Amino acid sequence: MVRFTHEVLVNDGPGEHPEIKIDKLWELLLHKAENPVAYVPSITEAEVIERNGDEFVRRIVLRDSVTVRERVHTEAGRRIIFTQLDNPDFTTITNEIGEDEQGRLTFTLTATVSAAGLERSRRESGFIAENDLLFYDTAHATINTVRLAAALDDRNH
Repeated sequence: MVRFTHEVLVNDGPGEHPEIKIDKLWELLLHKAENPVAYVPSITEAEVIERNGDEFVRRIVLRDSVTVRERVHTEAGRRIIFTQLDNPDFTTITNEIGEDEQGRLTFTLTATVSAAGLERSRRESGFIAENDLLFYDTAHATINTVRLAAALDDRNH
């Protein structure tokens, strides 16, 4: 099984931006799940198409050309799991809140490659490197947007 995992410190420097607490991070990750366009550079459109309890299905458009559906399941205050319903290259993408060894708040994005994605990586030499970079960029873009949103919230309150 191939996984891409990228962990980002949420509060990476004193005075750089307002400190983001775990509750605020969770609130913004929930917002991202339903409204990902501002957070994920490769997502150009998104729409929630079905709701069922603490889960929903969303349709997203990647780079204005590829449409996929994802079942989104939340584990309160901790993790959001995006199960790929018709993306042949991946099985799940997970957003998780955690702490590093010093107890600092972290955001971890993990994407699991499917059997078809693994086969594609054998045919296309750049598949693994391209997707690793894509998920690295996505993790950092997510936290950059979280920081901006938190700073705007602070200014407005």
